[in-house]
Amino acid sequence: MEGGQVMFDQIKGGRSGGMPWMVILDGDGKEMITSVGPEGNVGCPVQPAEIDHFVTMIQSSSSSDEQRLEKIRVALTNRKDK
Repeated sequence: MEGGQVMFDQIKGGRSGGMPWMVILDGDGKEMITSVGPEGNVGCPVQPAEIDHFVTMIQSSSSSDEQRLEKIRVALTNRKDK
């Protein structure tokens, strides 16, 4: 991806967090929320606190209703590849 590393370095800066590290930007490119939750980077969410933060990321940046958010939470909780 051309320019991907430059964008990653600019947005993430020196902040901690492993890979994958996610950020949701608004229409103006301003950071809304990252994948770094209360217990660290959620990366690929597996643990309950990681799933909670991932759902919070979606909730804070979309118009998903509670039913859709619960479907996402259940799907992540019941993943077979955990």
